[in-house]
Amino acid sequence: MNLISCDGVSSDIRALSNRPARATAEVLFVGTQCNFSQSLISATSQELGHITVGAASSLGDVRGLTETTGEWPSLLVLDEPTMRGLAPQDRACLLGLPDMALAVAFCSSAFARACYEDEGLRQRMISLFPLNVRLDVWLSVVKLVAHGGNYIPPEIMATAPAATPPGAAGDETGLTQRQHDVLRLVADGQSNKRIALMLGLSVHTVKLHLRNASQRLGAHNRTDAAMRYRALRP
Repeated sequence: MNLISCDGVSSDIRALSNRPARATAEVLFVGTQCNFSQSLISATSQELGHITVGAASSLGDVRGLTETTGEWPSLLVLDEPTMRGLAPQDRACLLGLPDMALAVAFCSSAFARACYEDEGLRQRMISLFPLNVRLDVWLSVVKLVAHGGNYIPPEIMATAPAATPPGAAGDETGLTQRQHDVLRLVADGQSNKRIALMLGLSVHTVKLHLRNASQRLGAHNRTDAAMRYRALRP
């Protein structure tokens, strides 16, 4: 790997923060400089403040760095060409990292709809957002996702057919056992941090289970999910 940093110094990734607390950036953009330009990443870094931001040209560069450091970013954002070009083993690797949030910055709505309809990506609660938007919109969406939120453009959800829940828990709700565990504790008034300690999970994984469960129940937020789950309990 030999990418160019913003100050012109050769480095493993282009680090865009003056406080590099980690060997691997917390938010890492992977794709062409045409899509993730230096100015765009710099503006994103300024917006996110204390969260370290970086950019890499390929997933191979990222994997090489993480093998050296033992760290993956908290959020990995792939541009559409990178996502289209994923080898099966790379896709399996990304979908198998539950403590890392994933997002795709897309160019075409058709590709975004295909991602939204992909059951593996839906299970992973991947975020989708367009590249060709105003900078203020881009910054707002990235900030939301970087802080643990999930974003799918309303027009993508409106034009894509609803996926059939897999029913992993063997009941009519389609919730997995772990999602039942998380929702039960949410309904009992426990915080995400407390739930993580009780179930032996990370806080990010708890949020991931809660988002997946909320989507299955048609809930709009944490409180709505808790109310809907209470209604299901005998």
